[in-house]
Amino acid sequence: MREFDYSKLKDRTWDNEILSYIAKIHEFKGKQELFLRQKPVELNRLVEIAKIQSTESSNQIEGIVTTNARLKQLCSDKTTPRNRNEEEILGYRA
Repeated sequence: MREFDYSKLKDRTWDNEILSYIAKIHEFKGKQELFLRQKPVELNRLVEIAKIQSTESSNQIEGIVTTNARLKQLCSDKTTPRNRNEEEILGYRA
């Protein structure tokens, strides 16, 4: 297994582009934490939408399709699978 020697980083010089990227990451991390505290309901809704879209896309690649309503039911644990394809959808979601 590889190991990273962090002690060499302190002797390294960094150009302005790299430092700018680090500053942007730090800034966006602060905005993300603020959003998490102020709008948890909206964030959870967006996460659920992303999970459904990801599940749908991944299963379409494998040729497994279903209706949007059925996919939402399966992803939210509100129903049991009716066939092998729906079991595959549940397997991907888990």
